[in-house]
Amino acid sequence: MRILVSLFCGTLFGAGLLISGMTDPQKVLGFLDVAAIPDGNWDPSLALVMAGGLLIAFPIFRFAKSRNTAVCGGTMELPTRRDIDRNLVIGGLMFGIGWGMVGYCPGPAISALAFGHPETIAFIIAMIAGMFFHKLAAHASDKTAS
Repeated sequence: MRILVSLFCGTLFGAGLLISGMTDPQKVLGFLDVAAIPDGNWDPSLALVMAGGLLIAFPIFRFAKSRNTAVCGGTMELPTRRDIDRNLVIGGLMFGIGWGMVGYCPGPAISALAFGHPETIAFIIAMIAGMFFHKLAAHASDKTAS
């Protein structure tokens, strides 16, 4: 049952990204290019997509925080840390710079793989490599700390 619910949720998320145009990096870059505001070429639609996501996510997270177990069973693993540390800031900067350079973040990039564009495939390979090297570095720092 959990696999079917996960499949449904992932499909719904991917469809939402596709319908909203977030799998098109040019649409995202059109939003991020605030210098285009005076020319009238700025695309504010991503802000509406984000607002819609928040409207849906906020009550669901409030509901989830009130539970001890997930709806489909299993433990709830919601984030508990609230501090802002160096790694969070550096990660946020890297994410923002990458998003601004290519117009993809992980979810839309994975959805856009269905179109088979070489630049999307290159982004996914780079993203996976980054995850691998981060895990490798974290593992190495764990060994030196102990």
